[in-house]
Amino acid sequence: MSLKSAAVNPDKQALADLRAQIDRIDLALHDLLRNRADIVERVRKLKSKNHLHIRPGREAQMLRALTGRPQGKLPEGLIVRLWREMISAFTLQEGGFKVAVTVPVKEPGLWDMARDYYGAFTPLIEAPSAVAAVKSVIAGKTDVAVVPFPKDGDKDAWWPLLVGDRKSALTVFATLPFEQLKAGRGNARNPAPAALAVGKLYPELTGDDRSFVTLQCVHVPEAEMKRLLAKAGYKVLRMLSHSAGRGASAPVLYLAETEGYVGRADTRLSRLKAMLGSRLQHLAPLGGYAVPLKAGRR
Repeated sequence: MSLKSAAVNPDKQALADLRAQIDRIDLALHDLLRNRADIVERVRKLKSKNHLHIRPGREAQMLRALTGRPQGKLPEGLIVRLWREMISAFTLQEGGFKVAVTVPVKEPGLWDMARDYYGAFTPLIEAPSAVAAVKSVIAGKTDVAVVPFPKDGDKDAWWPLLVGDRKSALTVFATLPFEQLKAGRGNARNPAPAALAVGKLYPELTGDDRSFVTLQCVHVPEAEMKRLLAKAGYKVLRMLSHSAGRGASAPVLYLAETEGYVGRADTRLSRLKAMLGSRLQHLAPLGGYAVPLKAGRR
């Protein structure tokens, strides 16, 4: 054995070879990202001038397809985190985009969750309440409002603002986070429920969806409303009510979260309208969201 060959440590050489392979892969990934950015630019030039350059339904289907593939040794959560960052960065490339995030003074806010979802570069604007976040979108100051899921007795109920918008311009179009991670993963420091994204965008059908339907009625008790929704063909997961005035005769706003997708031309809406008759003052689908990925899918 020569002195030259004896001086070579096989483990060090193998390590150097592996690192060289990683370097080649990194360069290839960088080339692919540049190609993707070029294609996004071409898409931007072909698109009509929509208010929002986002496709949350397509994003959900993309992430479901990617996480449904064999993951090998990839850590759980990496794919969604990488693609959410990439999607958000390329969204900014297509046009300006600002997000109002509900950050109450004395309560855990949704800021960290929104930062995880919309990436490091999307401008986030603090809103002291969910109502303020939605109003900032209505006023055109931001494009999206990140608000908590509605709940009974909520003093900061934001969804009646959407019911009052008779043009149905603002709707729910996504939920975040899109992947439920184990405790201690992600940026969120405080346990928080899922949030909803609201904007001038109606969600697309993805194959696994939840939807919201809003109604304003007089003299329709909650029990009867649930019965009529079921009779019309909706599977109601939960329902909230909000008085639109004072006194027993005041109109009541209902928000029903249903299983499946409800489009603006959903035939069940006309069935519900016929059953309620003159008691119905307003009825509209309020968008919805693609059902997020669950933790522990491996």
